[in-house]
Amino acid sequence: DGVASGKHVQIVGTASPEGSAELNQRLSQARADAVAQYLKGKGVVVDEATGKGVQGTTSNRLAVVYVK
Repeated sequence: DGVASGKHVQIVGTASPEGSAELNQRLSQARADAVAQYLKGKGVVVDEATGKGVQGTTSNRLAVVYVK
């Protein structure tokens, strides 16, 4: 909610290590897409929304928003 309308962002979704690589890729992309839709509804410009599956050993159910 803290991203101002008109700002450009990049969103990266991740998943927890449970499940198959295919499932985690789908979940992480769906997570990134959900955040993108929410932010677009608030007037934020989404330059990219990417699912990255599981990232490293600390990966979890996250969507990271990078404000440009």
